[in-house]
Amino acid sequence: MATEVLEQPTEERLIRRRASVEEFWSLPESVLPTEYIDGEIIMAPSPTVPHQIVAGNIYYALRTFVQGKEGGGWVFCSPLDVVLPTGEVVQPDVFFLNARQTERTHKTDRVREVPPFLIEILSPGSITHDTIRKRALYERMGVREYWIVDVKERKVAQLVLRKKHYVLTELGESDVIKASVLAGFEMKVGELLGG
Repeated sequence: MATEVLEQPTEERLIRRRASVEEFWSLPESVLPTEYIDGEIIMAPSPTVPHQIVAGNIYYALRTFVQGKEGGGWVFCSPLDVVLPTGEVVQPDVFFLNARQTERTHKTDRVREVPPFLIEILSPGSITHDTIRKRALYERMGVREYWIVDVKERKVAQLVLRKKHYVLTELGESDVIKASVLAGFEMKVGELLGG
């Protein structure tokens, strides 16, 4: 699936402009996805209805699972800035922080941790951004598990970090996805995506 996704023709509809990190932090607060990667401010249009339905389904399933675990951490959803050690700022659609990270984060205005597990849901204008640029960034930052969700094709690319590189598992609607970071979480892809 990820190979298919990576090879999809895409019309990227992101607004990009070179800027300093200071310029990024001086932007007014917005609910539109706004990130800072490689010295560029990257703004995307608001998500589509199908994107938000899937984001809500995934958030609910993971949040319900994590709440049932003692000391399990927390599940967050976009828009929320995640400031990486490099100074880059991303807004994953859904992400998990373990208990220690959550405790530190509750005392700050932004998430200043590398999430061990995060999910990006593809939008028509962000395929290249999510499958190539952010994939490379997350791999470099040591994100242990990264799901790329293709709403249109109803597939998930599950990338698990092994020896500093992602190992890909492609899952279709009838497959069961088993989280690596959240041991014990498993669900049929079709159920996870809803619909």
